[in-house]
Amino acid sequence: MNELTITIPLPDASLSPNSRSHWGKKARHTKMYRNAAMLATKAALGRTRPPGWLKAECKVSAFYAISRRRDTDNLIASLKSAFDGIADTGVISNDSGLVHLPAIIGKDTRNPRIEITITAIPHT
Repeated sequence: MNELTITIPLPDASLSPNSRSHWGKKARHTKMYRNAAMLATKAALGRTRPPGWLKAECKVSAFYAISRRRDTDNLIASLKSAFDGIADTGVISNDSGLVHLPAIIGKDTRNPRIEITITAIPHT
């Protein structure tokens, strides 16, 4: 296995770097989102053992219910706890080994979501 795709809900607005929410609310949502990403990664792995890649490319596709301009840098920053949850499963040894590709933003009125595709980078 050299590629893994996980699907998680959109992050809460409090996880955005531009959010001015209370620290307790942000901490609660950070913990919940990290756990959701960890569970989604485990489900995507199934019975397969986590590969423990050292480096991997990470492509984020975000699908929102409504179309409007969105800042992809803030999107990636709001997913930090999700990347930590992915690393918690052992798919990648440390989330600092993730190389983030430009995010893709789309519209899906019926199923807003985040899809994260992680592809191993071979050792050089």
